[in-house]
Amino acid sequence: GTYGYAAVRESNRFAYQLAYFLIQVPLGCLIVLLGKGAAYNALLLLPLMAHAVILLPPRWTYAMGCAILSGYILALRFISPGWQEVWDGLPTFMAGLVFITVFTQSAVSEERARAEVERLVGELTAANQQLREYAVQVEELAIAKERNRLAREIHDGLGHYLTTVHMQVQASKAVMKKDPQKATEALDKALDLTHQALADVRRSVAALRSPAMVDMTLPDMLAELIKTADVSRMETSLEIKGEVRLLSPQARLTLYRSAQEALNNAFKHSQATHLRVTLDFQSPEQVILVVEDNGLGAERMDGGFGLIGMKERVHLLNGEVRFLSAKGQGFKVEVRLPG
Repeated sequence: GTYGYAAVRESNRFAYQLAYFLIQVPLGCLIVLLGKGAAYNALLLLPLMAHAVILLPPRWTYAMGCAILSGYILALRFISPGWQEVWDGLPTFMAGLVFITVFTQSAVSEERARAEVERLVGELTAANQQLREYAVQVEELAIAKERNRLAREIHDGLGHYLTTVHMQVQASKAVMKKDPQKATEALDKALDLTHQALADVRRSVAALRSPAMVDMTLPDMLAELIKTADVSRMETSLEIKGEVRLLSPQARLTLYRSAQEALNNAFKHSQATHLRVTLDFQSPEQVILVVEDNGLGAERMDGGFGLIGMKERVHLLNGEVRFLSAKGQGFKVEVRLPG
């Protein structure tokens, strides 16, 4: 019986388990019959009830309990002169069956609960490990994102001022002998721009915000940008279309930096004589920034870091950016942002 129980429990197949009870229950009842109803022989049937609780589904467990009880009653009836003797011995046996059933069910439930807890602990440990790995990945992505943002801020902010200062110094050098007064004015403007650049760097380090971001509207910021970027060889203009409305700080910064980068590219590469900045609020769903010049244009746009940074900024706000150019037909930057 012990080996049979171990075998069917290991196999975990219902057919084998049912066959085990179909053999063991009749054998147990036969032992009770041959033992002339001795109490200790009846005890051999009780472990079968425990086995049924462990091995069988609940419905089959109760059916097996009825089979064990019925077999015990029949065995007693064969060896007893009448039913009275059967009824006299039945309560004790039934009490034993109930006790062993309840006790085994409690033990099985506790064992299953312990196994479930161990499984959940294992899953929780694995989940915690996965979360730690995800946290490391998120931290690495956040660091990379912050580095990219800082790189864009340095390029778009400080890079703009350095480009403008370079143009002012070049202009001063070009007219130094012919017009010392104009050269001095250009140098003074370059000096003023270096102070603004230093202030912008400090602001960027502190909060990564554009100059006067809190106190100025976007049109005022663009007007200031064009004023500080003005050089003698290029005429610049700003046009506002529609009714100006409040934009989010992120949208204002993105449009400001986009205009800044477009001006830098025009100063460095276009050889244009005129540059126009247009800020369009006419659409209620989006705001459009257009920066275009009448310079040399380009057949290819390889996408330097400035243009890449501009795309990244715009795409982070679910916007669109287009670069339009052809040789001899100038360069046009168009940025569309929701808002």
